[in-house]
Amino acid sequence: MSDCHQIWPEREKEAMTASPKVKYKSIVRPLRRQQIENAALKAVLKRGFPASTLRVVAREAKVPLSFVHYYFRDKDELMRCVAERILARAIERLDEARGSERDPLRAAHAVLEECLIGTTENRSSLIAFLEHWASCVRTGTVDRFYTKVHDSFRRVIANALRDAGVQEPDKLALAVFAMIVGYATFYWSKPLDAVERTSVLEAAYAMVERAVRKGKGIVRAVPKTKSADRQTEDNNQ
Repeated sequence: MSDCHQIWPEREKEAMTASPKVKYKSIVRPLRRQQIENAALKAVLKRGFPASTLRVVAREAKVPLSFVHYYFRDKDELMRCVAERILARAIERLDEARGSERDPLRAAHAVLEECLIGTTENRSSLIAFLEHWASCVRTGTVDRFYTKVHDSFRRVIANALRDAGVQEPDKLALAVFAMIVGYATFYWSKPLDAVERTSVLEAAYAMVERAVRKGKGIVRAVPKTKSADRQTEDNNQ
């Protein structure tokens, strides 16, 4: 049972006995909406987006269908909330991976590993995400959805790369993320190959390590140039 289901009766009783109607609604409505979103997420992970009708969600949430219609304009709005929850959890895992390592380069590796392994092992989330992506294409809202997904993932990856010493972290984050997404998208369309997946991850590591070495080379070149300039000035004198 979700946290929302557990706290709902107590919060409802408290609101009814200690608060006027307005405060009651301000407490109950967010909880009820969360309850429905929780149920929708469960339904999507079990059945996928197409099969998760509002009636199915209402049954999962144990509320009348009218409640779902009251809190959400239509299925698209509810499914968008579910997709955003899946995205938020994925970004949270990336942040956790980054914080699990003190060494900046290891932290960057941990982020890439979570990005690839996380998306390929969480099959139900990946499929649900792709189904919502397809729905956005049909409704003409894919640009907004893609921008949000792209910016969220790239921000975390770029920050980790920047800490590791990469000179152009945003560009490299874009390239690495595109490679990982492309592989993860087709991962379940063929026999699973853990060795192949590891090779993709190692290729991403190599891209990062080359960029870090290049960045360190640029940093070292500055004092050498200044030293050479000072030597030239001394010789001229």
